[in-house]
Amino acid sequence: MNGKRTYRDELEKLDDAIDESILAASSEELREELSALGLDSDVVVTEMDAVTERAKIAATKKSLQMAKQAVVDFKAKSTSVSTEEREAVRKKLYEMRAGDGAKTSDMMMAARKGKGLSDSDEEGVLDDLARLRRLEAQDPENE
Repeated sequence: MNGKRTYRDELEKLDDAIDESILAASSEELREELSALGLDSDVVVTEMDAVTERAKIAATKKSLQMAKQAVVDFKAKSTSVSTEEREAVRKKLYEMRAGDGAKTSDMMMAARKGKGLSDSDEEGVLDDLARLRRLEAQDPENE
């Protein structure tokens, strides 16, 4: 930063000082200042409460809009699973099935009442596992 001060810097400092003096003032001091200006303090307080409420509503709407956009952005990300990812988790799925004998096998088939996974079910499981692996790789807590 250069050592040259501009009028804008000075105005910002003045603005900050005014803000600080208002924030540091007691309620009574503020009421006296308003009275000295010929303003009704109760009316000013009511108006400021209304401004604050509108600001809260606007902030809430903005947060909701940002959250909606985050969902759209998340959904727009590529969720397709590559053949390589699918094959890597296919091996893991087969290991899970073979794992603990009947217990693991029964658990894997529980949704089909013991009839096993269809090909499309298996592809769905593989896609889910690949996406899970991708998400786990992105999680900073797993590093």
